[in-house]
Amino acid sequence: MKQGSIIITAGDPDGIGPEVTAKALNKLKNNLKKYEIIIFGSKKPFSKFQRLLPKNVQFFEPPSRSSPGYQSGWSIETATQFVMAAPKSRVMITGPISKERLQLGGYFFNGHTDFLASLTRTPNVTMMLANDCFRVALVTNHCALKDVSARITEKQILATLEHSRFFARQLLQQKKAKIAVLGLNPHAGENSILGLEENTVIIPAMKKFSEKYEDCVLSGPHPADSFFAIEKNKKAKDQHHAIVAMYHDQGLIPVKLSNFSESLNLTLGLPFTRTSVDHGTAFDIAGKDKADPSSMIYAIKKALEYSNI
Repeated sequence: MKQGSIIITAGDPDGIGPEVTAKALNKLKNNLKKYEIIIFGSKKPFSKFQRLLPKNVQFFEPPSRSSPGYQSGWSIETATQFVMAAPKSRVMITGPISKERLQLGGYFFNGHTDFLASLTRTPNVTMMLANDCFRVALVTNHCALKDVSARITEKQILATLEHSRFFARQLLQQKKAKIAVLGLNPHAGENSILGLEENTVIIPAMKKFSEKYEDCVLSGPHPADSFFAIEKNKKAKDQHHAIVAMYHDQGLIPVKLSNFSESLNLTLGLPFTRTSVDHGTAFDIAGKDKADPSSMIYAIKKALEYSNI
Protein backbone atom coordinates (compact mmCIF):
# COMPACT_ATOMS: atom_id res chain seq x y z
CA MET A 1 0.00 0.00 0.00
CA LYS A 2 1.53 3.30 -1.13
CA GLN A 3 1.66 6.09 1.44
CA GLY A 4 0.71 8.92 -0.92
CA SER A 5 1.20 10.28 -4.40
CA ILE A 6 3.92 12.54 -5.78
CA ILE A 7 2.56 14.28 -8.85
CA ILE A 8 5.10 15.93 -11.15
CA THR A 9 4.58 18.09 -14.20
CA ALA A 10 7.89 18.09 -16.04
CA GLY A 11 7.36 21.51 -17.63
CA ASP A 12 8.11 22.46 -21.22
CA PRO A 13 9.14 19.26 -23.05
CA ASP A 14 11.96 21.10 -24.82
CA GLY A 15 13.42 22.50 -21.59
CA ILE A 16 15.47 20.98 -18.79
CA GLY A 17 12.41 19.92 -16.78
CA PRO A 18 12.50 16.25 -17.87
CA GLU A 19 16.24 16.03 -17.20
CA VAL A 20 16.15 17.53 -13.70
CA THR A 21 13.07 15.44 -12.88
CA ALA A 22 14.77 12.18 -13.85
CA LYS A 23 17.99 13.11 -12.03
CA ALA A 24 16.09 14.17 -8.88
CA LEU A 25 13.99 11.01 -8.76
CA ASN A 26 17.11 8.92 -9.20
CA LYS A 27 18.87 10.76 -6.38
CA LEU A 28 15.88 10.33 -4.04
CA LYS A 29 14.75 6.87 -5.18
CA ASN A 30 15.49 5.10 -1.90
CA ASN A 31 13.39 7.65 0.00
CA LEU A 32 10.49 7.56 -2.46
CA LYS A 33 9.80 3.82 -2.64
CA LYS A 34 6.70 4.11 -0.46
CA TYR A 35 5.09 6.69 -2.76
CA GLU A 36 3.18 6.47 -6.01
CA ILE A 37 4.99 8.73 -8.51
CA ILE A 38 3.13 10.04 -11.53
CA ILE A 39 4.63 12.30 -14.18
CA PHE A 40 2.21 14.33 -16.29
CA GLY A 41 3.96 14.98 -19.58
CA SER A 42 5.39 13.31 -22.65
CA LYS A 43 7.73 10.33 -22.23
CA LYS A 44 9.75 11.34 -25.29
CA PRO A 45 12.05 13.95 -23.68
CA PHE A 46 12.80 11.42 -20.91
CA SER A 47 14.25 8.90 -23.36
CA LYS A 48 17.87 10.01 -22.76
CA PHE A 49 17.38 9.70 -19.00
CA GLN A 50 15.13 6.63 -18.87
CA ARG A 51 17.78 4.68 -16.95
CA LEU A 52 17.48 7.15 -14.07
CA LEU A 53 13.75 6.77 -13.48
CA PRO A 54 12.67 4.60 -10.53
CA LYS A 55 10.46 1.61 -11.28
CA ASN A 56 7.48 3.10 -9.44
CA VAL A 57 7.09 5.98 -11.95
CA GLN A 58 4.00 6.19 -14.17
CA PHE A 59 3.26 8.60 -17.02
CA PHE A 60 0.07 10.39 -18.06
CA GLU A 61 0.82 11.73 -21.52
CA PRO A 62 -0.74 14.68 -23.39
CA PRO A 63 -2.22 14.29 -26.87
CA SER A 64 0.42 13.33 -29.41
CA ARG A 65 1.71 15.94 -31.86
CA SER A 66 0.41 18.79 -29.73
CA SER A 67 2.53 21.94 -29.38
CA PRO A 68 5.02 22.24 -26.49
CA GLY A 69 2.97 25.04 -24.95
CA TYR A 70 -0.20 22.99 -25.11
CA GLN A 71 1.60 20.03 -23.55
CA SER A 72 2.76 22.23 -20.67
CA GLY A 73 -0.73 23.60 -20.07
CA TRP A 74 -2.42 20.21 -20.45
CA SER A 75 -0.04 18.67 -17.94
CA ILE A 76 -0.68 21.38 -15.34
CA GLU A 77 -4.44 21.29 -15.86
CA THR A 78 -4.77 17.50 -15.80
CA ALA A 79 -2.38 17.05 -12.89
CA THR A 80 -4.26 19.65 -10.84
CA GLN A 81 -7.55 17.86 -11.44
CA PHE A 82 -5.93 14.62 -10.31
CA VAL A 83 -4.48 16.16 -7.14
CA MET A 84 -7.77 17.87 -6.29
CA ALA A 85 -9.49 14.48 -6.13
CA ALA A 86 -7.43 13.66 -3.03
CA PRO A 87 -5.60 16.84 -1.94
CA LYS A 88 -4.56 15.54 1.49
CA SER A 89 -2.66 12.53 0.15
CA ARG A 90 -1.14 14.02 -3.01
CA VAL A 91 1.52 16.68 -3.55
CA MET A 92 2.35 18.51 -6.76
CA ILE A 93 5.80 19.50 -7.98
CA THR A 94 6.09 21.48 -11.20
CA GLY A 95 8.94 21.82 -13.67
CA PRO A 96 9.82 25.03 -15.55
CA ILE A 97 7.61 26.34 -18.34
CA SER A 98 7.91 29.00 -21.01
CA LYS A 99 5.16 31.53 -20.34
CA GLU A 100 5.24 32.64 -23.97
CA ARG A 101 4.83 29.09 -25.27
CA LEU A 102 2.16 28.36 -22.67
CA GLN A 103 0.06 31.21 -24.04
CA LEU A 104 0.75 30.18 -27.63
CA GLY A 105 -0.62 26.78 -26.63
CA GLY A 106 -3.94 28.34 -25.63
CA TYR A 107 -3.44 28.77 -21.87
CA PHE A 108 -3.54 32.51 -21.22
CA PHE A 109 -1.83 32.79 -17.85
CA ASN A 110 1.33 34.58 -16.75
CA GLY A 111 2.65 31.55 -14.91
CA HIS A 112 1.87 28.66 -12.59
CA THR A 113 0.59 30.80 -9.72
CA ASP A 114 -2.39 32.40 -11.44
CA PHE A 115 -3.01 29.25 -13.52
CA LEU A 116 -3.30 27.08 -10.38
CA ALA A 117 -5.48 29.68 -8.66
CA SER A 118 -7.88 29.59 -11.61
CA LEU A 119 -7.93 25.79 -11.83
CA THR A 120 -8.68 25.41 -8.12
CA ARG A 121 -11.02 28.41 -7.98
CA THR A 122 -8.93 29.87 -5.18
CA PRO A 123 -9.65 33.62 -4.94
CA ASN A 124 -6.25 34.58 -3.59
CA VAL A 125 -2.90 32.79 -3.59
CA THR A 126 0.61 33.93 -2.76
CA MET A 127 3.85 33.14 -4.54
CA MET A 128 6.73 32.40 -2.16
CA LEU A 129 10.36 31.70 -3.02
CA ALA A 130 12.13 29.92 -0.21
CA ASN A 131 15.39 28.33 0.82
CA ASP A 132 17.09 27.69 4.14
CA CYS A 133 18.19 31.33 4.34
CA PHE A 134 15.19 33.43 3.21
CA ARG A 135 11.47 32.73 2.73
CA VAL A 136 9.94 35.55 0.70
CA ALA A 137 6.22 35.99 -0.02
CA LEU A 138 5.23 38.40 -2.79
CA VAL A 139 2.41 40.93 -2.65
CA THR A 140 2.59 41.23 -6.44
CA ASN A 141 4.32 38.73 -8.71
CA HIS A 142 4.30 38.52 -12.51
CA CYS A 143 3.34 42.01 -13.60
CA ALA A 144 5.08 44.97 -15.20
CA LEU A 145 7.00 47.20 -12.80
CA LYS A 146 4.87 50.20 -13.81
CA ASP A 147 1.77 48.38 -12.48
CA VAL A 148 3.17 47.42 -9.08
CA SER A 149 2.13 50.47 -7.07
CA ALA A 150 -1.52 50.26 -8.17
CA ARG A 151 -1.63 46.57 -7.21
CA ILE A 152 -0.32 47.12 -3.70
CA THR A 153 -3.61 47.40 -1.85
CA GLU A 154 -4.51 46.84 1.77
CA LYS A 155 -6.50 43.77 0.76
CA GLN A 156 -3.57 42.26 -1.13
CA ILE A 157 -1.09 42.95 1.67
CA LEU A 158 -3.44 41.39 4.23
CA ALA A 159 -3.86 38.28 2.07
CA THR A 160 -0.08 37.93 1.73
CA LEU A 161 0.35 38.33 5.49
CA GLU A 162 -2.34 35.71 6.10
CA HIS A 163 -0.53 33.23 3.85
CA SER A 164 2.81 34.06 5.47
CA ARG A 165 1.28 33.41 8.88
CA PHE A 166 0.00 30.04 7.66
CA PHE A 167 3.45 29.19 6.34
CA ALA A 168 5.19 30.05 9.61
CA ARG A 169 2.59 28.55 11.95
CA GLN A 170 1.50 25.45 10.04
CA LEU A 171 4.37 24.51 7.75
CA LEU A 172 7.29 25.63 9.94
CA GLN A 173 5.39 24.77 13.14
CA GLN A 174 6.22 28.06 14.86
CA LYS A 175 4.13 29.14 17.85
CA LYS A 176 4.84 32.82 17.24
CA ALA A 177 5.26 33.82 13.61
CA LYS A 178 7.91 36.47 12.98
CA ILE A 179 7.19 38.26 9.70
CA ALA A 180 9.18 41.11 8.18
CA VAL A 181 7.55 43.52 5.73
CA LEU A 182 9.58 45.41 3.15
CA GLY A 183 8.77 48.90 1.95
CA LEU A 184 8.13 49.64 -1.71
CA ASN A 185 10.20 52.79 -2.10
CA PRO A 186 13.88 53.56 -1.48
CA HIS A 187 14.56 53.83 2.27
CA ALA A 188 10.97 52.63 2.82
CA GLY A 189 9.73 56.03 1.68
CA GLU A 190 11.66 58.18 4.17
CA ASN A 191 8.37 59.12 5.88
CA SER A 192 6.70 59.99 2.55
CA ILE A 193 9.62 61.99 1.13
CA LEU A 194 10.46 59.25 -1.40
CA GLY A 195 7.03 57.73 -1.80
CA LEU A 196 3.61 57.52 -0.15
CA GLU A 197 2.75 53.82 -0.23
CA GLU A 198 4.39 52.97 3.10
CA ASN A 199 2.32 55.47 5.08
CA THR A 200 -0.91 55.25 3.10
CA VAL A 201 -1.19 51.48 2.46
CA ILE A 202 1.53 49.27 3.94
CA ILE A 203 1.61 50.51 7.55
CA PRO A 204 -2.22 50.65 7.90
CA ALA A 205 -2.45 47.07 6.62
CA MET A 206 0.22 45.95 9.08
CA LYS A 207 -1.64 47.59 11.97
CA LYS A 208 -4.91 45.94 11.00
CA PHE A 209 -3.22 42.53 10.77
CA SER A 210 -1.44 42.92 14.12
CA GLU A 211 -4.70 43.81 15.83
CA LYS A 212 -6.24 40.59 14.53
CA TYR A 213 -3.45 38.12 15.34
CA GLU A 214 -1.60 37.90 18.64
CA ASP A 215 0.40 34.89 17.42
CA CYS A 216 2.35 37.03 14.93
CA VAL A 217 5.04 39.66 15.35
CA LEU A 218 5.41 42.03 12.41
CA SER A 219 8.38 44.29 11.77
CA GLY A 220 8.89 46.99 9.18
CA PRO A 221 8.39 48.34 6.69
CA HIS A 222 12.11 47.79 6.16
CA PRO A 223 14.27 49.41 3.48
CA ALA A 224 14.72 46.56 1.03
CA ASP A 225 18.27 47.43 0.00
CA SER A 226 19.77 46.78 3.45
CA PHE A 227 17.31 44.30 4.94
CA PHE A 228 18.64 41.06 3.48
CA ALA A 229 22.28 41.76 4.38
CA ILE A 230 21.25 42.42 8.00
CA GLU A 231 18.94 39.40 8.10
CA LYS A 232 21.54 36.99 6.74
CA ASN A 233 24.02 37.95 9.47
CA LYS A 234 21.58 37.18 12.29
CA LYS A 235 21.63 33.94 14.23
CA ALA A 236 19.05 31.46 12.91
CA LYS A 237 16.89 31.79 16.04
CA ASP A 238 16.64 35.55 15.51
CA GLN A 239 15.74 35.51 11.82
CA HIS A 240 12.22 36.08 10.52
CA HIS A 241 10.15 33.08 9.52
CA ALA A 242 8.82 34.88 6.46
CA ILE A 243 9.54 38.10 4.58
CA VAL A 244 6.87 39.99 2.66
CA ALA A 245 8.21 41.74 -0.46
CA MET A 246 6.21 44.16 -2.56
CA TYR A 247 7.25 42.98 -6.00
CA HIS A 248 8.97 40.15 -7.87
CA ASP A 249 12.61 41.19 -8.23
CA GLN A 250 12.73 42.97 -4.86
CA GLY A 251 12.26 39.64 -3.11
CA LEU A 252 13.57 37.03 -5.52
CA ILE A 253 16.99 38.42 -6.36
CA PRO A 254 18.20 38.03 -2.74
CA VAL A 255 16.72 34.52 -2.48
CA LYS A 256 18.41 33.30 -5.64
CA LEU A 257 21.66 35.05 -4.79
CA SER A 258 21.75 33.41 -1.35
CA ASN A 259 21.35 29.85 -2.69
CA PHE A 260 20.16 29.48 -6.27
CA SER A 261 20.71 25.72 -6.38
CA GLU A 262 18.58 24.86 -3.38
CA SER A 263 15.58 27.16 -3.53
CA LEU A 264 11.97 26.48 -4.43
CA ASN A 265 8.76 28.17 -5.48
CA LEU A 266 5.79 27.52 -3.18
CA THR A 267 2.18 28.50 -3.82
CA LEU A 268 0.44 29.45 -0.57
CA GLY A 269 -3.35 29.35 -0.34
CA LEU A 270 -4.04 26.31 -2.51
CA PRO A 271 -6.00 23.34 -1.11
CA PHE A 272 -2.92 21.12 -1.60
CA THR A 273 0.87 21.42 -1.40
CA ARG A 274 2.56 22.65 -4.58
CA THR A 275 6.25 23.34 -4.92
CA SER A 276 8.37 24.05 -7.97
CA VAL A 277 11.92 24.62 -9.11
CA ASP A 278 13.17 28.19 -8.88
CA HIS A 279 14.68 28.29 -12.38
CA GLY A 280 13.58 28.48 -16.00
CA THR A 281 13.57 26.16 -18.99
CA ALA A 282 17.22 26.71 -20.03
CA PHE A 283 16.49 25.65 -23.61
CA ASP A 284 20.16 26.12 -24.52
CA ILE A 285 21.34 23.17 -22.41
CA ALA A 286 18.24 20.96 -22.53
CA GLY A 287 18.95 17.29 -23.21
CA LYS A 288 22.73 17.77 -22.90
CA ASP A 289 23.09 16.22 -19.43
CA LYS A 290 24.30 19.56 -18.05
CA ALA A 291 21.30 20.58 -15.92
CA ASP A 292 21.67 20.76 -12.13
CA PRO A 293 18.75 18.94 -10.40
CA SER A 294 19.36 20.50 -6.97
CA SER A 295 16.29 22.75 -7.05
CA MET A 296 14.02 19.88 -8.10
CA ILE A 297 15.47 17.68 -5.35
CA TYR A 298 14.83 20.45 -2.83
CA ALA A 299 11.29 21.02 -4.17
CA ILE A 300 10.38 17.33 -3.80
CA LYS A 301 11.85 17.07 -0.30
CA LYS A 302 10.05 20.18 0.91
CA ALA A 303 6.73 19.17 -0.69
CA LEU A 304 6.80 15.97 1.35
CA GLU A 305 7.91 17.82 4.49
CA TYR A 306 5.21 20.49 4.22
CA SER A 307 2.42 18.03 3.39
CA ASN A 308 3.50 15.27 5.77
CA ILE A 309 2.08 12.55 3.51
